[in-house]
Amino acid sequence: MLRATPTQFVQPSYSALLSLATQELSPSKIRQYIADLVGDNRLEEADALSLESLKRFPKSEDILVIRTLVCQIRQDWPAASVALETLINLQGHASPAANWTQWVRVLRCMGQSERAMSAAAQGLATYPQDGALQEAFLSLQQAGIQPALKVA
Repeated sequence: MLRATPTQFVQPSYSALLSLATQELSPSKIRQYIADLVGDNRLEEADALSLESLKRFPKSEDILVIRTLVCQIRQDWPAASVALETLINLQGHASPAANWTQWVRVLRCMGQSERAMSAAAQGLATYPQDGALQEAFLSLQQAGIQPALKVA
């Protein structure tokens, strides 16, 4: 397993590290490396590396998932929303219910309740028995929130 150590980031720059990493590492290994940074509470480095990795691998589910996690931990809701929306669009109907639930949560954190309601409804269209999506939808419905016309 690849573990981040402080001496690895004393090197010239994130872009140099990324260049080396993307030549030698797959997106799944980069995801693990970023997860290790998060585990070591090195969130700024995890954020920078996840952003740069996303530029290199814009359609990688591994990178989008870890980018979403990093953004949520940092409470960067707009960036988390963009990553989740991209991931859901990339996965299409195969996007798991957990992605929809996370997106609803992020949209609510941004104060976009109408979009959150639409996302909950879209997720329920594929996963009608998912308890977390049902709960999110019901909570928004009880608050009198109407869905936005378009979410994804």
